[in-house]
Amino acid sequence: MLGWRLQMADGVDIPISFNPGSNSVVADLQEMPPTVHSASWVAPPSYLGDKVSSYGGYLTYQAKSFGLPSDMVLLEKQPDVQLTGQHMSLIYEEPYNPRPDRLHHGRVQLVEGNFRRAGSRTPVSRRELLTVLSRLDGLRVRGLRFTETQRLSLGDVGLEEASDAGSGRLAHHVELCACPPHYTGDSCQGCSPGYYRDNKDLYTGRCVPCHCNGHSNRCQDGSGICINCQHNTAGEHCERCKEGHYRDAVHGSCRVCPCPHTNSFATGCVGNGENVRCSCKPGYTGTQCERCAPGYFGNPQKFGGSCQPCNCNSNGQLGSCDPLTGDCINQEPKDSGPAEECDDCDSCVMTLLDDLATMGEELRLVKSQLQGLSASAGALEQMRHMETQAKDLRNQLLNYRSTISNHGSKMDGLEKELSNLNRDFETLQEKAQINSRKAQTLYNNVDQTTQSAKELDTKINNVIRNVQILLKQISGTDGEGNNVPSGDFSRELAEAERMMRELRNRNFGKHLREAEAENREAQLLLNRIRSWLETHQVENNGLVKSIRDSLNEYEAKLSDLRAALQEAAAQAKQATGLNQENERALGAIKRQVKEINSLQSDFTKYLTTADASLLQTDNVLQLMEKSQKEYEKLAANLNDARQELNDKVREVSRSASKASLVVEAEKHAQSLQELAKQLEEIKRNASGDELVRCAVDAATAYENILNAIKVAEDAANKASSAAESAHQTVIKENLPRKAKTLSSDSSKLLKEAKTTQKKLQQEISPALKNLQQTLKTVTVQKELIDTNLTTVRDDLRGIKRGDIDDMISSAKSMVRKANDITSEVLDGLNPIQTDVERIKDTYGSTQSEDFNKALTSADNSVKKLTNRLPDLLSKIESINQKLLPLGNISDNVDRIRELIQQARDAANKVAVPMRFNGKSGVEVRLPNDLEDLKGYTSLSLFLQRPDSRENGGTENMFVMYLGNKDASQDYIGMAVVDGQLTCVYNLGEREAELQVDQTLTESETQEAVMDRVKFQRIYQFARLNYTKGATSSKSETPQFHDMDSGNSNTLLNLDPENVVFYVGGYPSDFKLPSRLRFPPYKGCIELDDLNENVLSLYNFKKTFNLNTTEVEPCRRRKEESDKNYFEGTGYARVPTQPNAPIPTFGQTIQTTVDRGLLFFAENQDRFISLDIEDGNIVVRYKLNSEPPKEKGIREIINNGKDHSILIKIGKAQKLMRINVNSQNIKIEGEIFDFSTYYLGGIPIAIRERFNITTPAFRGCMKNLKKTSGVVRLNDTVGVTKKCAEDWKLVRSASFSRGGQLSFTNLDFPMPSHFQASFGFQTFQPSGILLNHQTRTSSLQVTLEDGHIELSTRDSSSPIFKSPQTYMDGLLHYVSVISDNSGLRLLIDDGPLRNNQRLQGFANSLQSLRLGGSHFEGCISNVFIQRLSQSPEVLDLASKSTKRDVSLGDCSLNKPPFLMLLKGSTRFNKAKTFNINQLLQDTPVAFPRSTKVQYDVQACPPPPGAQARHRALQFGDSPTSHLLFKLPQELLNPRFAVDMQTTSSRGLVFYSGTRSSFMALYLSKGRLVFTLGAEGKKLRLKSKEKCSDGRWHTVAFGQDGKKGRLVVDGLRAREGSLPGNSTISIRGSVYLGSPPSAKPKSLPQNSFVGCLKNFQLDLKPLDTPSASFGVSPCLGGPLEKGIYFSQEGGHIILANSVLLGPEFKLVFSIRPRSLTGILIHIGSQPGKHLCVYMEAGKVTASVDSEAGETLTSVTPKQSLCDGQWHSVAVTINQHVLHLELDTDNSYTAGRLTFPPASTQEPLHLGGVPANLKMMKLPVWKSFFGCLKNIQVNHIPVPVTEAVEVEGSVSLNGCPDH
Repeated sequence: MLGWRLQMADGVDIPISFNPGSNSVVADLQEMPPTVHSASWVAPPSYLGDKVSSYGGYLTYQAKSFGLPSDMVLLEKQPDVQLTGQHMSLIYEEPYNPRPDRLHHGRVQLVEGNFRRAGSRTPVSRRELLTVLSRLDGLRVRGLRFTETQRLSLGDVGLEEASDAGSGRLAHHVELCACPPHYTGDSCQGCSPGYYRDNKDLYTGRCVPCHCNGHSNRCQDGSGICINCQHNTAGEHCERCKEGHYRDAVHGSCRVCPCPHTNSFATGCVGNGENVRCSCKPGYTGTQCERCAPGYFGNPQKFGGSCQPCNCNSNGQLGSCDPLTGDCINQEPKDSGPAEECDDCDSCVMTLLDDLATMGEELRLVKSQLQGLSASAGALEQMRHMETQAKDLRNQLLNYRSTISNHGSKMDGLEKELSNLNRDFETLQEKAQINSRKAQTLYNNVDQTTQSAKELDTKINNVIRNVQILLKQISGTDGEGNNVPSGDFSRELAEAERMMRELRNRNFGKHLREAEAENREAQLLLNRIRSWLETHQVENNGLVKSIRDSLNEYEAKLSDLRAALQEAAAQAKQATGLNQENERALGAIKRQVKEINSLQSDFTKYLTTADASLLQTDNVLQLMEKSQKEYEKLAANLNDARQELNDKVREVSRSASKASLVVEAEKHAQSLQELAKQLEEIKRNASGDELVRCAVDAATAYENILNAIKVAEDAANKASSAAESAHQTVIKENLPRKAKTLSSDSSKLLKEAKTTQKKLQQEISPALKNLQQTLKTVTVQKELIDTNLTTVRDDLRGIKRGDIDDMISSAKSMVRKANDITSEVLDGLNPIQTDVERIKDTYGSTQSEDFNKALTSADNSVKKLTNRLPDLLSKIESINQKLLPLGNISDNVDRIRELIQQARDAANKVAVPMRFNGKSGVEVRLPNDLEDLKGYTSLSLFLQRPDSRENGGTENMFVMYLGNKDASQDYIGMAVVDGQLTCVYNLGEREAELQVDQTLTESETQEAVMDRVKFQRIYQFARLNYTKGATSSKSETPQFHDMDSGNSNTLLNLDPENVVFYVGGYPSDFKLPSRLRFPPYKGCIELDDLNENVLSLYNFKKTFNLNTTEVEPCRRRKEESDKNYFEGTGYARVPTQPNAPIPTFGQTIQTTVDRGLLFFAENQDRFISLDIEDGNIVVRYKLNSEPPKEKGIREIINNGKDHSILIKIGKAQKLMRINVNSQNIKIEGEIFDFSTYYLGGIPIAIRERFNITTPAFRGCMKNLKKTSGVVRLNDTVGVTKKCAEDWKLVRSASFSRGGQLSFTNLDFPMPSHFQASFGFQTFQPSGILLNHQTRTSSLQVTLEDGHIELSTRDSSSPIFKSPQTYMDGLLHYVSVISDNSGLRLLIDDGPLRNNQRLQGFANSLQSLRLGGSHFEGCISNVFIQRLSQSPEVLDLASKSTKRDVSLGDCSLNKPPFLMLLKGSTRFNKAKTFNINQLLQDTPVAFPRSTKVQYDVQACPPPPGAQARHRALQFGDSPTSHLLFKLPQELLNPRFAVDMQTTSSRGLVFYSGTRSSFMALYLSKGRLVFTLGAEGKKLRLKSKEKCSDGRWHTVAFGQDGKKGRLVVDGLRAREGSLPGNSTISIRGSVYLGSPPSAKPKSLPQNSFVGCLKNFQLDLKPLDTPSASFGVSPCLGGPLEKGIYFSQEGGHIILANSVLLGPEFKLVFSIRPRSLTGILIHIGSQPGKHLCVYMEAGKVTASVDSEAGETLTSVTPKQSLCDGQWHSVAVTINQHVLHLELDTDNSYTAGRLTFPPASTQEPLHLGGVPANLKMMKLPVWKSFFGCLKNIQVNHIPVPVTEAVEVEGSVSLNGCPDH
């Protein structure tokens, strides 16, 4: 087991230890990060290589995961064994999972049936497995299998191999092959020596010869690189000699470089014949590296010798030393002269010459001594050695000369550098230092020369000693007896004489003179350098002084600046303190303002009550006597009613026998909290692993708490409804404003009333007495009624709880009677209100006398009110005290709803089969969204029958029913008939039925084996997926069954009030449909999911003959999973340690939605939110008092794959790091503490507090980690402990305005049947819903003013138009069906019929586009019938392209006017108008209808197109604008527009005059809405900047003096004009900047940016009266050209073209539509030229005096290819010639033109409205790009355009 390693997924090794006792390796994982979920054991090389002989054998191992089994959760499935080799990876997965903390014995046979390819998981062939085994590069065994694993161990790993000497069983799987030449191995998997495997041709390659030039017989497979090159060679193919060797390695062998001998001190050498030049290693020099370089010492010529670096400097650098001994030579420069210790260069040369002369004398002496002597072999050797040393001396002299020459060149370089230094004074000091260093180098070189001379002297002395030794040997005087042998010395003597002559002939005088000259020049240069340095030293000293003075001055200034900064810091600190005090004062003021506002609100209520009493007082006084009689009559009626009620109470009391209703209700109310706690406990138990007991407890608790929660929910709903009704009443009646007005009026009346109080006092005394008498009577009657009520209450306390339904019905009837009485009272008050209004009108027109009477009545009322005020205030106080508990009713309602949802989630999490006994059943609670079930229904469940011993032979049983209580209407049902499952569904006409041909599985109940049934319906089509034995370890292959209802209806219409979902059984009074009328079910049933939402039988409304606390549930095998499914409706609340030093949170997500909230933490007003926006990760955070910020990562994570997210918070570092896969986000700042965080969403209260709009997350989460370890989700809402099968399916999409979702290549349609169906929701009146196209036909479904219209390419007008409108925000379904019976349009199953059929839909691929134009809303459940696929819902996330579309959710926003017009009483009475009708008398640039037109010749949008639909660019000109004419009588207009800009200033909107105006403009990036009238102004500024380059929806308007600004529907600002000023707005409205008449206080130039969706009172304004400097708003890069948008437009170039008999027009086009005018020349009939496109055909038409002549070209390929196409039109000799690219067309005729040489205007892209009188074949404007216009070979400058009308951009064309 030695060599095995444990490795994580990122390749990091985990430390392990070897246990010899158990022969295993052990790894401790307790310190491993919690985010690691994968670790594998990696085999050592002994298990790798050629393992073909292991084929058919077994790989065995023993593994164990140590830890606490209760904490260990099985991780997701991963390969258990992985083999890697030959660029392939094969995996093996064990069928059964190991158990935690138990020893696992792994055993896998190496045969192809056990392995799959990694990635694709396709089966592996025998050839592939043998290929991998032939060169096994890697063997991995899975290590980490559970969370919370503390240690891992692996032992006894064995890999069987077959061999001839083996003692085991026969290896039948191992083959022995007779291999062809060049191959070897049992399976011929290897190559013979001298060959390698080439992988270029065959799958496993072939063996080809190695190319190693005969120096190796091994090379690498695949590359052919040679291995272990012999004969001193190297290289990939042994083609060169290795270092230190030479000769040709390709044609021979390599020899060691003789540098100097066999000791090769060279990196290489070059041979030239017998001479070899060496490239020496560092430290060696010489032609053969025979000596040490300067700075080194040693004797490389000696055997074993080498050169070592000198170490003569204390800093470790190389220095000068003796070349043989290494003794250091003192080189420290001295300041003394040459006369002291050092000799100058001249003396060195003289010493050298003296030594040479002495050596010459000695050599002559040697010659004389050698004369007459005979040479022996030893003497000859000595002479050769002397010759060698002489050659060395010569070489050293040559080197010395070369060195001197180099020094001369260096001196020249120094002179040049000195001259350059004089020209560049700024670098003077630096270059002086360089010259100083070079001078030092010169000194060193001279010293080296001296050293060389000394070395030469030493060598000459050695020669002399050798000669002396030789002489002694010759003379025989050598004491050692080494005498020169006798013999013939003539030849040796002649050679010696020749050498002596050569030495005498050598003259060193020339070298001496050169050396002296160079020495003198060097000395002169050195003197010049010294004098130059001295000269400039003085100058430098002056500069240093001046610089020092400047520095001192700067230092003084810095000191002053530091003092100023300190003073500023002190002031800033003081300002900060003042700011803090101001903030505290501001907070106190705000609190006071809030209190004042609250008091004002209360006072307003009091005034409202007082005003109401004041207005009614007159009538009350006048009608008091009549009212008294009515009161007496009413009292008599009440007495009768009391008697009748007492009788009923006594009657009920006699029939009751149980506890009091009130007492029971109080007990329920008191136990609600206890039951909620019990529910929390049960919910936590339900999320654990205890199956049966948790299910029983949850069902029991749920049944007990159901009624109590129902009562609380009803009460909360009633309270909410009452609050909403009151709120709506306040808004509708505008009570605050009325109260304010009445308060003012009452003050005036009170003032006037006081003046007449004394006069009127006598007149009101009788009335007061009568009133007091009446009040006494009423008081007596009140006391009598109180007594009666007390009696009734006592009687109610005596009621026993019996027939509660009857009592509730009786109470409801009494409530209805009370409502009727209230209505009667209100009807009686209506005349009073009428009289009050009449009196008010009368008072307004009467004379002073009548008004005095009114004042008398008013005074009477005031006195009465004064007397009653104390009682009134006390009663109001008591009412407020009673209403105080309701102040928090909204929070209570939210909490109750949250508890209800948690209860239902807890019940849904009980994924346990329920056992039915043949008499029992349950009614399951359905989701709230029944509208989604109309078009699409997906129901999954599990079924099991007990075996025949338990079953008793029952073959026919009821399974389930989902539908209305009236079974004759729509429903879905299942039953078991003859032991086989039957599915039936009815959509309103007739039933569709399908029976499965497999018998339902029978098994024991204790270990139930269940079949899985999945029913999916999309409109009238359905599919049944049946898997037999799905819960067993070996389930059968699923079977699919398709069916068609054959109905004309397509929707499952379920009534929310009457819908039921019965499973297993049904009530006795319920009548089943005939096809389901069977006895209740006997066996086990488990619900799985309904429309991707997990559903459980334990989430029931009621049960039938079933006690869930006594009946034990069924047991079945389940796969463990660590995944959690977030349904997109709730959240998970997770506690954490608030004071951890480095909090860490990890999770792995899978999702397909565009938006969702992943992680949220908050503390007070600070928060951190990790969201998905448009498929990318975005972090929004607020860490301090600054506004929230955000950061993001551009990486798509909504592709349904795993994405790892890790959040680390370093509090000490004030840094938070968020890792998303391999990318990260860093957030710096003080990170707050939090003890709880949320996953997948947040509660409603937190969402409203922080204004969070991101929807809840929908998808899967796993690998949840936090600082303390694994996260267990116990506190959840809308979270399930598994991911549904279809969770990745995206059926809905939310469209922003102009958003589109496109699909291409949707397969072929059915030849005889076509159907397209979808659901939609919107508040917008117009827009494209669906556009379906094939190559030859198309259809489109649109909304026009709320009506649904169906159009086709062949229809000139809509085929169908719905009579009703559908812009109410509700879900509506649309189906277009064409079959043999004709064409039908179904809207919510309401048909519109037509006998015609859609043509041309067969034999061409379909394409689909959803959304477009002004549509804004949701589209869901899309279905397109396709030829090769069974009917199924369209997955909107698959193979789609989108723009401004959010997938997976439906965010239906109401228009911003609902906020803008809040509080306006005139909104509901607003006058509607037709903007087209109002503009019909105005000169219009665009006379076309504003409806969505169906462009039958439109090109498909190119990929990457970024044009913003219907958005216009402003700011190209300072006064660019659009002008709209509005009616004069339109009061209080309210506008809305979408804006995108990066500009910080500019005018956006203007209307009015200088004295009275309304404007919207940008100031410092913020939007400012201003109203001006009579010198008074109101300015409202947005809180946030809008110049961020994003789209913002801005709504603004006025209501009298009041103005309101709303940005993005949330950030609202409002205010009123001061004084009594009123605004008078003219009927002209400008977007952008008008040319004149603007107040000076406004920006004079237009803003730079884009606008779209301009609206007035919710109606779009698409048709301006005038346009200037406005062009389409384009995105992406632009190229040269003119862009004409789809909205239409044209350019006019006046008097620019002369149309005559010789004429040529050339231009280029890139169309986006195949119909439209390209260029038109002329403005009069009989003299014009028009070039246009019609259905893709290009035509040139000339109208002259002789009539019209035209010619056309139809291109071979469509012009919608995104390429530029050239067009040329030529008139020559009465012939009209048209050329399109390479296609030509001619037409000859009489083309005559008048002789007048007048120039005609040139129109590009279209013609103005006044040219419509001319007979032109095409009127549609061109849509696309146009450039390079030339007339008669002269370019036409479009910048000189006289007029640019419509949406045209001269700045360029989009580059796509």
